[in-house]
Amino acid sequence: MRGHATRLRAGPWRFVAAGDEVRVHPSEVVWLEHESLPADATPVTLPQAEPFAGEPPDGMPAMGVLLEATVGMSLARHGEAELLSCVTSLGAARAGHDVALVTVVAELEARGVDSPAGLSRVDWLRSVDPTLSAGQAKDVLTVARALTQPRWRELAARVAMQHVTVAKAARVISLYDEAAPVADPEELAAAVTDLLSQATGATVEELSRLARHHAEQVRPPRDEDRLDTGRVAARGLWFSPPTPTGMVTMRGTLDPEAAAVLKSAIDPLSMPCPTKDRHGHTLEQDPRSPARRRADALVAVVARGVAAAEKVPKTDKAKVIVTIDHEVLTGALGGAGVTLSGDVLSPETVRRLACDAAIIPMVLGRKSEPLDVGREWRLVTAGLRVALWQRDQGCTFPGCTIPPQWTDAHHGRHWSRGGRTSLLNTCLLCPRHHTYVHRHDLVPTVTATTVTWHP
Repeated sequence: MRGHATRLRAGPWRFVAAGDEVRVHPSEVVWLEHESLPADATPVTLPQAEPFAGEPPDGMPAMGVLLEATVGMSLARHGEAELLSCVTSLGAARAGHDVALVTVVAELEARGVDSPAGLSRVDWLRSVDPTLSAGQAKDVLTVARALTQPRWRELAARVAMQHVTVAKAARVISLYDEAAPVADPEELAAAVTDLLSQATGATVEELSRLARHHAEQVRPPRDEDRLDTGRVAARGLWFSPPTPTGMVTMRGTLDPEAAAVLKSAIDPLSMPCPTKDRHGHTLEQDPRSPARRRADALVAVVARGVAAAEKVPKTDKAKVIVTIDHEVLTGALGGAGVTLSGDVLSPETVRRLACDAAIIPMVLGRKSEPLDVGREWRLVTAGLRVALWQRDQGCTFPGCTIPPQWTDAHHGRHWSRGGRTSLLNTCLLCPRHHTYVHRHDLVPTVTATTVTWHP
């Protein structure tokens, strides 16, 4: 009988052997392994009044659902309240598990105990808990190593009380560890304080985005020329040889600007498209996975671009939504812009994108809530673009032969400095030279027929 399961419905039941007993409430349907009971155990029916007469204790319904769910039984007989209570209990148990895991790993780190079998701490954690991703295991290790330090005493208390999750705590600690060697101590302390104040209410994604924004703020002034050049140089796109079934794998690495542009172009086209009848009722959900929808969207974007190569595009450029302080945009203050997808862009990059974009002024409150939204201001109209194509015939930078359909419209005097959107204040530049003239602050002399560049 070893390993055989017994299903019990009537009850309550009591398994008696050598003076020990196991009680099961009748509201539960439980699978009990014979091998988990004493060999001489026999079931005996107890009177209904003993010991679980009346309503089961708090948490008992959720426990019943949990026991049945653990062995894969149908939960059809349970009410919605029981199912919701079980999920809540599982969430609380998971949070408690994370706190306990961090606490134990912190003690191992403090004692200098190595992981078994010569594994790294992250690999060992993943081997004993296969549900942990590499990122989650790294978060556990990051928090465990930091919480024994005096500076993180407040954060340690918040994690222990489950006010801040391990993942959120890891974002705060990682910002400090990465920026501390180069950042101004007071600015870094203010950034950490702000993250801690937001940690309880924000999601992990929101806190990650805020941490990236603070990282840009607290670092000392950088060589933007070298940084942007390095990022662009790191761009890459690779295709694998076709598999026996003819499929090709594509992988790529993009700088923040390119990533923001690609995401903003793909996202609107990768939304689920369910089949609907003429009344708008859904007949069938979109069967495609999110990855499949993104791949289809990328192909559609390229197909549209190729189809529009010889004429003015029928659609606007990809809409990259960036939040940035006006004083940062005009160069009065240091800082950065942040896209909705969390990509952090330098002010120079935002100014270049704004040359040929729709600008929507928005006033934000202290907690970034929109207080007032203005009307869209289209900087370069389709008619003006056609005139620029006719006059400039392509990129106006000396020696460049990029055709007009692959160029941006650049303001000679930037709009944020009072420049007008007119034929005599705009000219065409390819993306590479558009970056170059912004970086080196070159100025064009524009006439009705020519564009001349000078420092």
